[in-house]
Amino acid sequence: MKPELKKRAPVVFLLCISLFAAGTILSTEEFMNKLPVHERFRCALCHTTSLPDPSNKGLNTFGTDFVGNGAKWDQTLANLDSDGDGYKNGLEIGDEDGDGTPSVTRERSNPGDPLGTPSSLDEHTWGVIKKLFEE
Repeated sequence: MKPELKKRAPVVFLLCISLFAAGTILSTEEFMNKLPVHERFRCALCHTTSLPDPSNKGLNTFGTDFVGNGAKWDQTLANLDSDGDGYKNGLEIGDEDGDGTPSVTRERSNPGDPLGTPSSLDEHTWGVIKKLFEE
């Protein structure tokens, strides 16, 4: 290999890695934006890790159902209980009817984690309780 090509090889390699990583991040962001709420759990809503990368990008049960549903949020996906914890995905995400309009600003729990269950208090009720103790 010519000396000038040897100098360029690491730069080209790093550029390729950067482009691949950027594509992965953008595609994950694109999928998250299809869900009505994704602030709290982000990638962990669908993946088995909160920081998926090419070597560890496995899907959890909700992620598998989401992909199986054409990577779209709708009433069908909202009515499933992907993680088998007794709570429908719509309740856990905060959009029970699956119309894409959430009733909360943060997910109640992760629909892909059977150990995570939603609080019985919604944001409004919690705010009312807090006000009672502030006075």
